Amino acid sequence: MRKTGLTILGDPPWGRHFGLFYETKEDLLEIRVPFLKAGLESNEFCVWVISEPLTKEGAKDALRQAVPALDRYLADRRIEVLQSRTWYFTGDTPDLQKVARGWETKLTDALARGHDGMRVAASAPQLEAKDWEDFFRYEARPNSYLSDKAMLVVCAYPLAAGCAADVGRTHPSAVVKRHGK
Repeated sequence: MRKTGLTILGDPPWGRHFGLFYETKEDLLEIRVPFLKAGLESNEFCVWVISEPLTKEGAKDALRQAVPALDRYLADRRIEVLQSRTWYFTGDTPDLQKVARGWETKLTDALARGHDGMRVAASAPQLEAKDWEDFFRYEARPNSYLSDKAMLVVCAYPLAAGCAADVGRTHPSAVVKRHGK
C-alpha cells in the first residue's frame, strides 16, 4: 500500500490510475503538492507533468514550500517537472506512442536506481478537438498496463474542459476539487 498524501484517495496499492478535475490553480496545487511530497518521502521517483495554469518555476515554488529539500531531490533526479506540451507532443502533433515508451523508460530507470516505484502527477495537454478521441484511447490503456507496475498515476483535467464522461470512462476513479473542497 502506498501513501498518497491525500485522505480522499486513501493508501492504494501500486498500479492505480486516478482522474482529477480541478477548477482553480489552487485546487490543482492542493492535490498535486501533497501527492508528490508523499512520493518523495516514500522513496519513489516522481514525475510532475504540468500545463497551464502552472509554469515549471511556479510548480517548483509551490512544491518547495511543502518540501524544503526539493532542490536536493531535483539534483538527485528524484523528481522531474516536465511541460505537457513537450512530453505529449512531437512538434505540433500528439505522440502518444512516445509517451507510452517514455513512461516505461522512466520506470525502468527509477527501479534500477533503487526507487520503490514511480509516482506520476500528469496534466492533460491542451489538444485540438480532433485529438481528444485518440488521447482518451491512450488514457484507457494504463488501467491494464499499470496492474503489475510499481506506479501510481493521477491525471488532472480542468473542470471547464467538459470531458467528464471520457475521464470517468478511462479512469477507475475520479475526484473533483472545487474551491478547496
